[in-house]
Amino acid sequence: MIEHRDKIRYALYGIVCIAFVVSYAITNIAIFLLFALFFIDKKNKIKSKLEFIKNNRLIWLYLCFFCAQLIGLLYSENLNEGYRRVTVLLPISFLPAIIMAEKINAAYFKKLQSFLQIAIPMIFIFLILIHLLYDKRAMSTFVHFTANEKLGVSQFYLVFILLIPFKVSYINLKNNTSKIINGSLLALSLALILVMGNKTTIVLLFIIALGLLVRHIKNIKKAILFIVSMCVLGFTSYNLPIVNERFGILLKTTDFDVKTVITKNNFTITKNTLEHRFLINYLSFGEIIEALPFGVGTGDVQDILDEKYKAINFKAAILGQFNNHNQYFSEFFKTGFLGGILFIILLFGINRKAVLSNGFALPFTALFTISCFMESYLYRQHGVIIFAFLIPLFLNHRIDVTKEY
Repeated sequence: MIEHRDKIRYALYGIVCIAFVVSYAITNIAIFLLFALFFIDKKNKIKSKLEFIKNNRLIWLYLCFFCAQLIGLLYSENLNEGYRRVTVLLPISFLPAIIMAEKINAAYFKKLQSFLQIAIPMIFIFLILIHLLYDKRAMSTFVHFTANEKLGVSQFYLVFILLIPFKVSYINLKNNTSKIINGSLLALSLALILVMGNKTTIVLLFIIALGLLVRHIKNIKKAILFIVSMCVLGFTSYNLPIVNERFGILLKTTDFDVKTVITKNNFTITKNTLEHRFLINYLSFGEIIEALPFGVGTGDVQDILDEKYKAINFKAAILGQFNNHNQYFSEFFKTGFLGGILFIILLFGINRKAVLSNGFALPFTALFTISCFMESYLYRQHGVIIFAFLIPLFLNHRIDVTKEY
């Protein structure tokens, strides 16, 4: 088995990425098989891997961050919720270490990229066809009905898995590899990302396109290409019902006066998610400051938030039992300065490593860092997999880019 362990390891990486969309149970099984496989190796290699873990600061930051959650559990009043939070975060304690300590096999990683570049879009197309033809529902309800209700996965998480074929196709185009095939897969991946209707991702894509335009402004051909790309992206986004609806609600109904927002959400279940986040942050900020320097405990945040929602009759939050929707606030809320500062340092560390590499991991780390202002990613298991599996996997592997685009 040892002689085939690299092949098995990369196969398990692929299973985690695919199962991420369709089955968290399979994802869990693959993760713990990776843990077992770590120790199925020659003694000298196991010793070398453990030595690497011992001396790697980023791995220690992950471990310290998990330990902060355990410390917060010690003074939690709601121990059942605290245990549940710690259980969800458990992969953070070992997954980054066993991924980053393994020796890179460039050949198998290249095969993994090629597989995911095709398999991930095909899974989404299959799900869309079932949604349209079998469930007989409109495309505009795909995210809400198929992704959220049937699969139990938010579009916030699915965007990250779609970034894999998007990034692989983009890099292949930079290397002038099979332009028609990779161009088609790039366009398909982008279309699927837009179908998710994630406002943060769409805005980030525009910023990236604008940055590339500025970078290549002196090259007429490339400048025109990026201008056309931005126009196509804008036109496509505008004509997708889910994107049009979400940005329409955002632009037409957003208020930033606290009393107005409270009144609106007191009388009805509103759909403006930006206002929801604004109000949640407003309600939690005072509690966070009051609970410093230690926080309220790993298991008590939701109870306090639910009390604040009921106090102002925040209908949508009461019905949906909204979490903090801000990972930075969440960490300071739970474990005070210890967890909050560790989380920020950890994000700085992974982004620094992403920048110093050849950039394959950068879209994942950048999107995660920005989106944590809008979403509590580590509240759910899918977010933990992004943080503890996807990001370390792509931080640990590089793709050779032979030509600048």
